[in-house]
Amino acid sequence: MRNQRGGVMKVRSQLLMVVCAVALASVGVATPASAQPGAAFIEGRGGVLIPLGNFANRDHVGGAYSIAAGYEFLPFFDWLIEYTHAFTDNDNFRARRNGVSFVSDETHQTFITSTGPRINFMPSSSRVRPFMLFQVGWYHFAQSNEIEAFGETLLDDNDRDAVGIQGGLGIDGTVLQIYERHGDEIPMVEMTVGVHASFHRAFLSNSPDRDMITTMASLGVRF
Repeated sequence: MRNQRGGVMKVRSQLLMVVCAVALASVGVATPASAQPGAAFIEGRGGVLIPLGNFANRDHVGGAYSIAAGYEFLPFFDWLIEYTHAFTDNDNFRARRNGVSFVSDETHQTFITSTGPRINFMPSSSRVRPFMLFQVGWYHFAQSNEIEAFGETLLDDNDRDAVGIQGGLGIDGTVLQIYERHGDEIPMVEMTVGVHASFHRAFLSNSPDRDMITTMASLGVRF
């Protein structure tokens, strides 16, 4: 049942991300070309999640990816929604006692669905845009342990859910601009690259809070 519950939550968060991305993209398409450049954007990101404090005693540094979609309401103000999935591996072991072999294969994953504003320190028309962000989100920590003993496989799952916040700094820049017509001042499509780092805190009930840092490189399209 726990495996099924964790799988259902993952699917729900992915569906939420897709729905929001489509909605935001639709708003961007409906916006006149005379609006600010890059009115809507979609970004793919890859990097690492670094557990801190008590969380570091439980999980190791692991790879992470995220998908983000947003809309530029003002030249200095964006709103975005983001889905993040991280694999924070841990120690697996083999043991043999009294002629009996034990094999433990444990997997830890972190799922984050969050939303919030991104404040740009330069207007959207600038080729380079440093920014800060703040988001509130849902954090799902999935832990599964597969133990083999006596020729049988035993499963032990322990999933936790929490509300959390994140704040970070980053910078992105435009590397390619495509114009609909020669002489246009506003590009039809822009391609961007960037980097950012965020500090996260997930508030667990009856357990210590879990702190972590994500560092990501991004590739995006603004239209």
